Amino acid sequence: MKMPIGAALVSLALTACATAPAPEKGDMADPFEGFNRQMFAFNNGVDKYALGPAATAYKTVTPEFARTGVTNFLRNLNSPVILANDVLQAEPSRAGATVARFGINTTIGVLGLWDAADHFGIERHTEDFGQTLGVWGFESGPFLVLPILGPSSPRDLMGDGVDMAFNPLNYIEIDNDEDTNMSVRAGLGVLSAVNARVLFDDEIDTLNSQPEPYIAMRRLYSSQRQNAVANGKLDDATEYEDLPDFDEFEE
Repeated sequence: MKMPIGAALVSLALTACATAPAPEKGDMADPFEGFNRQMFAFNNGVDKYALGPAATAYKTVTPEFARTGVTNFLRNLNSPVILANDVLQAEPSRAGATVARFGINTTIGVLGLWDAADHFGIERHTEDFGQTLGVWGFESGPFLVLPILGPSSPRDLMGDGVDMAFNPLNYIEIDNDEDTNMSVRAGLGVLSAVNARVLFDDEIDTLNSQPEPYIAMRRLYSSQRQNAVANGKLDDATEYEDLPDFDEFEE
């Protein structure tokens, strides 16, 4: 049922795009601001009463070195998605770096628990199909705030669906048991969400301390996604300092 709902959201957002007011530099058109603010408040409630407490418990019972290992492991699992988008963006040097990082971290780094590639000077980068569409010239469309998923756009929502297709974990069969497969995927999803919440605890507090957190989130998401499409080569005027990096949450 997820794809028809996603397709409907994309269609609705693209339809409104033609009448949306022109955004300021570093910002996105926001014709659905009323809906978005409701979803922002809903997500804040989920964070306050569920995700935040779960992250606090996880941080309490898990030593820092173990959490670092989990972060490295999850990032390594995302390497096939990054590689596919490196190739689609015609970035051979970045694709080579992704292959090298995956090979080194999976072997020397013990299934990615240690970021050994960083030790060898091979820097990490992220790519997704939303960025790829941006490189191909597709506009982002208006700002969207989705339940649980948070800030997005029609382009990035579509990109998330394609990235799911790129992810080989979605095709792994364990003892030909679909219940087991679903449990493993759900477990990894929950672990990724809780781990990310711990990583960005201070940054989220900084965002929520802004005079208008919703506006700050929208501008930040817009500028960072533009910067991601340009691989970090945008004018500094579109940047917002000391606020969380939403791209990191997608891992």
